[in-house]
Amino acid sequence: MTILITGGSGFVGINIIEKLLDEKQDIVNYATFPVPDEATYSFDNRSGHYKFIHGDVTDSFMLDSVMNNYDIETVIHGAVITPDFQQEQANSENISRVNYMGTVNVLEAARKHHIEKFIYISSVSVYGDSAFKGNILHEEATIPVPRTLYEITKYAAERTALRYKELFNMEVIVTRLGQVFGPWERYTGIRHTPSGPFQATRSALLYKEVHMERPGLRDWVYSRDVAAAIWEIWKENDSTYDIYNIGSGQQWTMAQWCEMLLEKIPALQYTIGKSEDNNVDFFVPADASMLSIKRLKTDIGYIPKYGIAEAYKDYMQWIEDTSDFWLDQSS
Repeated sequence: MTILITGGSGFVGINIIEKLLDEKQDIVNYATFPVPDEATYSFDNRSGHYKFIHGDVTDSFMLDSVMNNYDIETVIHGAVITPDFQQEQANSENISRVNYMGTVNVLEAARKHHIEKFIYISSVSVYGDSAFKGNILHEEATIPVPRTLYEITKYAAERTALRYKELFNMEVIVTRLGQVFGPWERYTGIRHTPSGPFQATRSALLYKEVHMERPGLRDWVYSRDVAAAIWEIWKENDSTYDIYNIGSGQQWTMAQWCEMLLEKIPALQYTIGKSEDNNVDFFVPADASMLSIKRLKTDIGYIPKYGIAEAYKDYMQWIEDTSDFWLDQSS
């Protein structure tokens, strides 16, 4: 069984690939840039076989060729541009083309090649303005009100994927990822909105003070938990629902994370409050509500393993075992 993952060179994709390789799956990563060398070394020490193909989801011919040549049976579609405000202004057309039409191209290729399962990696961002109006975000009860191009294109891609499911009897599952952080997160030039924990940890390890506007209460979800949840969803042959939130099921603040960073860097200083020196950008004006993961637990049977303490321990170990490539901001 060969699984195609689009956009697998992003940090979430690398975590998913590691998990799938551990489960003895063969992976083709179709992306516009390769994974870091250290991720390749990580892949080489796992059970499945890994292949990188340089390709763009806007290239229908290339997608069709890859699915044919590598006998793809499952697609995990994660390729996306995640822009900040300035990038949204500068590259609106390309963002829309990649995020939406790229998804249509992957769906078309999957349809033509009779792919057994199609998992679309979406985001909590599709809830848009609704994310700030309630206590819990439910897949069905919370009505998405997307506002930014990223939110709009992700939601449109979701609905299109599910329409393909109805039209062509394809097995399609949509997963909405929460605020993800963890190993392999870095600046790539594609994802312009790194997580709060990444920004704070990077600043701390560069011996910079950490300044944030507010404590940053979120249900931050660890990337290894996301990968494990995707694996469980992939294994499930009789899913009850079309859409699953993937979150941590618990909330904690960036202030708590900084307190934990003090264990590693006792000299770290951090401040909370509006300031021109703020270097942790939450990208939204307020803290969003927590994702409901009841479906993930009851239907898929998956329970997240990483709370703040477990995530901190694992992340610090990853940093210890990895070079400082991820500190570079030149991409």
